[in-house]
Amino acid sequence: MIRLLLVSLGIVLLNLTLVNAQSNAPGLNGVQTYVNPVLPGDHPDQTMIRIGKDFYTTGSSFHFTPYLPILHSTDMMHWETIARVIPATSSIPSNDAPQNGTWQGALASFNNKYWVYFSNTFGGQYFCNATNMAGPWSAPVKVNTNTGVYGYDNSIFVDDDGTPYMLLKNGQDLNGLQKLGMDGQPVGQAINMDWVNSNGHPYSWAEGPVMCKRNGRYYLFVAGNVGGGQYVLSSANLTAGESSWTRHGTFWSAGPNQGGFTGPNHVTQPIKLDDGTWWCLAHAYDNAGYEGQGRQSSLHQVIWDANGVPKGVPVNLAPVLGPNLPTSNIPYEFGKADYFGSTALSNNWHFFNKAMASTTRYSLNEKPGYLRLKPGTGTTHVLQKDKGKYYSLTTKVDFNANANGQESGLRIMNGWDDAYFTLYSGYNGGKKIGMNFTGARTEVANNIGNTVWLRIERELHILTVITS
Repeated sequence: MIRLLLVSLGIVLLNLTLVNAQSNAPGLNGVQTYVNPVLPGDHPDQTMIRIGKDFYTTGSSFHFTPYLPILHSTDMMHWETIARVIPATSSIPSNDAPQNGTWQGALASFNNKYWVYFSNTFGGQYFCNATNMAGPWSAPVKVNTNTGVYGYDNSIFVDDDGTPYMLLKNGQDLNGLQKLGMDGQPVGQAINMDWVNSNGHPYSWAEGPVMCKRNGRYYLFVAGNVGGGQYVLSSANLTAGESSWTRHGTFWSAGPNQGGFTGPNHVTQPIKLDDGTWWCLAHAYDNAGYEGQGRQSSLHQVIWDANGVPKGVPVNLAPVLGPNLPTSNIPYEFGKADYFGSTALSNNWHFFNKAMASTTRYSLNEKPGYLRLKPGTGTTHVLQKDKGKYYSLTTKVDFNANANGQESGLRIMNGWDDAYFTLYSGYNGGKKIGMNFTGARTEVANNIGNTVWLRIERELHILTVITS
């Protein structure tokens, strides 16, 4: 057994067993308490919609593929991945380098279909649609730009009469609004709303615009930047004229850096429940040294004052009363054991890029009950996003390493894979069991054999490794 001090890292790879860190028991009428983040791990730039008793969310996938996971819940506190919209075989997105891929997945429902719009990094807007949120989803279709459509951080608002609009965003200075047709393509010319962030950039970048409607009034929410900030404007009319809009200032009802998280922002469209309460999701970094887990998603109640101004309740790490909704009967969104008994990977798994996702690189059929990885002269993997501070990872490796450089095991890494910890069975002048902490290796002779159990136990920034 070896103990190691670990800096904050991000992503878990290979066979995964995690501890269920949160268990919420339903109360009367399905009311529950919850602890943020409700979606631990990296869930940036989310949008959310309600379809009857069901809630769905997605967001930026960046370079992690298959792209655009659709998550489902009935209580807004417990979520599960039910689909991944874009397969790794798609030519879109056209760039899967770190931080590229798909940005700002935006969900909508109109014309008897479900839609998700996204940015192909800086390669234009696209959409996919389906008649079921679980899929199958159509292949990506590029949004026409002849009407003035632009942007990489856009979302969709559907008005009470069923008319969809795209909120446009590009850089610090450009904001706009574009009506869409029932085919999902723009109709008429885009409306210029650059005044939103003109005159010295009062909202920093005015990122991630989303919109909701309450009592006939339109509410526009814009985020500041990666460090935080969330702001609100409203108007009685959906118009481009600045004089029709009122600036309500910051969205949060208290300081935005409460409860252990830095700068919550990029709120989803606030959603009204049957009991009259309103709720949204927002992402934020853990400010206690776990930035490698990315922007995690928290649930916030939205309170409307007597003047119709919305204020979000800041993130709180203490248990708080959740929405009055039926329980989802879904465990807290944390990976658990996978014995690879299916012929396809579950929706919980994804890959670092398209090349890694090729079915020539892995198999679930060649040895039933095992995931067989085929690195060739390179590397290959499957991964999940790191969601916790206390957990264990266990895998059984059956590997006859017989040449220098061959390794197989568990890896924790950040989103660039330039900071990592690996526990492996391998070969280096003989069969070895080793650890590699961002290039610093420690190895011992493998006296166990080709079949080795590897286990990493995490307690905050301390890792304990066990082999047998």
